[in-house]
Amino acid sequence: MTRWSPLVVLPTLLLAILISSAIKAEEYAVISMNSELLQLKSIQVKMLYRGKIDRIGEHHIKLLDLPPKSDLRKNFYLSLLNKNPSQMQSIWAKQSFSGRASAPFQLQSEDLESVLTWLKSTPTGIAYYPLEQLPIDVKILYIIKIKEEL
Repeated sequence: MTRWSPLVVLPTLLLAILISSAIKAEEYAVISMNSELLQLKSIQVKMLYRGKIDRIGEHHIKLLDLPPKSDLRKNFYLSLLNKNPSQMQSIWAKQSFSGRASAPFQLQSEDLESVLTWLKSTPTGIAYYPLEQLPIDVKILYIIKIKEEL
């Protein structure tokens, strides 16, 4: 039977812990307070957030965006569309200028209470937020895994 020296096992274990914590995966949810909205497919979410569509069924959708400097916003768009914040700003500027779509309403704060307040006052509003922080009364339309390197 092979015996491992603590001098070999401990550094190896610490290295494994550091590597596994270097990549943090979390889930974000695309949400609404409107129980009439059905779950969305990946393509629908991508088209909504690129300004290609603004209706889901009979509902005219209004999107909410977090502040421009928000890491939550950056990670969401990188994971969903593989776009950075400046690329998203360019996409929305083109859509708004052409009259094809209106840019999402932009919050001044990324706190959950602000998101929920906006959703409650906007019947066809859709937003995104980390899944683990959401209360049970929101309608989850789509879940996306966000991978960020620490």
